[in-house]
Amino acid sequence: MARVLVGVDIGTTSVRGAELSLGGSMPSVLRIGQVPISPGAVENGEVRNVEEVTEAVRELWRRGGFKSKQVTLGVGNQRVVVREVTVPTLPEKELRQSLPFQVQELIPIPMEEAVLDFDVLEEIEEEGRKMSRLLVVAAQREMIETHLRTVTGAKLDPVGVDLVPFALVRAIGEWEGLGLGETDAGGEAVVDVGADVTNICVHERGVPRFVRILPSGGNDVTGALAVALGVSQEDAEIFKRGGPLSGQAPSDDARRTLQQRSGALVDEIRSSLDFYRAQTPGAQVSRVLVSGGGSKMPGFVELLGQRIGVPTDRGHAFAKVKVQVALSEADLVEAEPLLAVAIGLALPEEGS
Repeated sequence: MARVLVGVDIGTTSVRGAELSLGGSMPSVLRIGQVPISPGAVENGEVRNVEEVTEAVRELWRRGGFKSKQVTLGVGNQRVVVREVTVPTLPEKELRQSLPFQVQELIPIPMEEAVLDFDVLEEIEEEGRKMSRLLVVAAQREMIETHLRTVTGAKLDPVGVDLVPFALVRAIGEWEGLGLGETDAGGEAVVDVGADVTNICVHERGVPRFVRILPSGGNDVTGALAVALGVSQEDAEIFKRGGPLSGQAPSDDARRTLQQRSGALVDEIRSSLDFYRAQTPGAQVSRVLVSGGGSKMPGFVELLGQRIGVPTDRGHAFAKVKVQVALSEADLVEAEPLLAVAIGLALPEEGS
């Protein structure tokens, strides 16, 4: 029997879910859903009001008709740190036991308050010794436990917690078409622009090489527009998404303000990718794929491509799955950027 799993994405403005059947040649999306939450219930990727978010998860199951109670949660906020480290090669059990001592000076979280995990990037040899290059993820334990309480309170079974950038790679990442041979170096950046948080991951053929989680997103643009144009947050949000401004056609000044404010967010993303290329010898970013609600800002993807200087396009979370949801084509197009994280959380890792 095919396994059925739900990816749950707890965002700033809503809780989203995608239920996938993992049997067959291609995973199938059986059900999707979204339930809004009030401002302040989730801030900067952290749950602040467990009771409200738990109720939103319950409502998500009611509205979406989800059948499975097995869920994978995603985390992506400033309580998560990702570092690349090189350590002596050890059996996995010994490596897990010794890792806290080997990385404690690199991780700005006390080890007794952290949850650690790692991926082995490659095995190398240095001065005659076998070494392992690891991508180490450290998350604050209390933050993880708070996320878990939001779903266990809704009588769900959390079978995993994953980093949002890793889920994005599974959902929208692809290296075919980059013109790379089997031995060529080259990375693809996946970028998810949320309301308060922007998640960035550079990967090579599905293997994460760099992660950056920015504490900024679409809400920063909305707030700046509201102040600069002297309008409400609601009107600024409508204008940001391409609608009219206070019932009137937007002026050239308003459009310039939107471009300037969204440009500031674009520059943060570009700076992160510049840092990766500067810190990693021979590193390349050959393409950028973008998802998330903030990616819907008119001209945002095009501006990002111009300033980074590589091909940039929208990521397609429905490309790797069969969508068996009764929605119109227009509704699916509208939903796809918002569901990349939830779909990626429900997808298995390569080889699993």
